[in-house]
Amino acid sequence: MIRRVRNPIGVLRREQQVRARLKAPRERLPGGRRRWIRSSMDWLVAEFGRDVLLRPIVVPGELIPIGYDGGLAAAEELCALVSERMDLPSGHCGLSFGLVADGVRRPAYRGVVKESSGRWVRGADRNEIQHAPALAADPVALIAIFAHEAGHELLLGGGRISFAHRPDHESLTDLLTVFYGLGIFTANAAYERRPRPNGKGKQPLARGYLREAALSDALAYYALLRGERRPDWDRHLDPPVRRAMRNQLAVLAK
Repeated sequence: MIRRVRNPIGVLRREQQVRARLKAPRERLPGGRRRWIRSSMDWLVAEFGRDVLLRPIVVPGELIPIGYDGGLAAAEELCALVSERMDLPSGHCGLSFGLVADGVRRPAYRGVVKESSGRWVRGADRNEIQHAPALAADPVALIAIFAHEAGHELLLGGGRISFAHRPDHESLTDLLTVFYGLGIFTANAAYERRPRPNGKGKQPLARGYLREAALSDALAYYALLRGERRPDWDRHLDPPVRRAMRNQLAVLAK
């Protein structure tokens, strides 16, 4: 009988590789990550105005009410607050929490959770944002994903970009959430580890398109454009994002 010996170093190395991939941008960014962030953020400033850029950034305690119960009514109220922040009139888009993933997709990496929690749908009378029901229980992820879908309404629904001319539109929509002061939520929801269904250990969960690495750079450039060399709001970021953002901001400030 031949017994296979588990190689702990090999396992650790593979886990590190998976983690690095899940924290890197999901799409190729034209011109490279940091150049793309600068040019795209500058375009957003020109398109939406510096007054939006200079609004106070939103931190979790200011948006998520005390006693948030994770119900659909509370989730809808939270989405309404995000809409207001992103200059979308109340009821501009339809909102539903009945999204079901289409079929079963094979995961890109073994043991990695893939979510289909949000979708923007163009409609005949008005466009709609659809969410998975379970998203209501996670207010940080809900804000991040709703802001992304609302960004589609601003960019695609508003005719500012098109699928054909901006193949990077998903990443641009993530960046728009940073520009509108909601980047803390997008960054903190980008990567986490949650318990496996069998209760044995945890598995990584990746959300969004820019992911942690690019969002750290985006938040650093966002702070630089706002004239903030040592922003106090970065204490609300998850530690890996905060460290990377501070390092990049120090480089940009020079």
